Amino acid sequence: MKIYSLSDLPLSFSTVIAIGAFDGLHLGHLRLLEEAKKLGEELLATPVMLTFSPHPREVLQPQIPFYYLTLLDEKIETLSALSFPVMVVLPFTRSLAELTPDIFVEQYLVDYLKVKAVIVGYNFRFGRGRSGDAEFLLKMGEKYHFMVKIVEPVEIEGIRVSSSLIRELLLKGEIERANKLLGRPYSLKGRVISGKGRGRILGFPTANLEISSKKLIPKEGVYATWVYIDNKKFKGALNIGKNPTFEDKKLSIEVHILDFSEDLYNKTIKIELIKYIRGEQKFPSIEQLVEQIKKDCQVVKEVLSV
Repeated sequence: MKIYSLSDLPLSFSTVIAIGAFDGLHLGHLRLLEEAKKLGEELLATPVMLTFSPHPREVLQPQIPFYYLTLLDEKIETLSALSFPVMVVLPFTRSLAELTPDIFVEQYLVDYLKVKAVIVGYNFRFGRGRSGDAEFLLKMGEKYHFMVKIVEPVEIEGIRVSSSLIRELLLKGEIERANKLLGRPYSLKGRVISGKGRGRILGFPTANLEISSKKLIPKEGVYATWVYIDNKKFKGALNIGKNPTFEDKKLSIEVHILDFSEDLYNKTIKIELIKYIRGEQKFPSIEQLVEQIKKDCQVVKEVLSV
């Protein structure tokens, strides 16, 4: 996949563009990208995902903390796995947000991106004060001779797929439902840092992860996970929480990798969350904590062996 930034524009080829923030790259977003590929073949133009960094909400509502389902490097990784050909990342700034919808279309879509067709979701808004919408794009398409396709929402089991709903589910620990809407397991990726070494003393060594402060962390508790290390896959019991048995104050994200004993310090690993096993608990003794960890590992084995 090729990635272009503002300094690479204008492009030298005609495009079919799917536009959006694409946080989560969920099944609704993937439908837009599929449509871009189809139209690209019909119109002999290159499918392009046009997205923004940072997310518009960070710029337009800076007072409200925003946590990403999918960081930019994760978007790139996912799109590459889907063999999507081109991604254009525009820096989202106040000046970009202040462009009127007609100027955005003329300058970016027509002049910079050589657009032949645009694919957007049914609720797409853009331009100053979010005054542009899909209907406005249709009028611009007539003026500048490009097609516009509006994609209706995707529903799974009667539930409309959206990034906001996926966020809610993750914060409730409803990981299996969130994964269905994403179309793949929700993942955390980070560098292994040194922890307090308690896991090793207890007989269950853990890899402590340093996760981006911008990433949405799901509900505290224990999860059955797949752990990816150097392109190899292992079963893992992930704990997100403050270790109440030891009365820690700081949130930690640590995974015990089953049947694994190598040193991972400073390595970057990826964890896919599959099932929420239980909430955080304070145990009256270390022995009871160890017994519970043994049970958790057994559940992980059973869940991931299905």
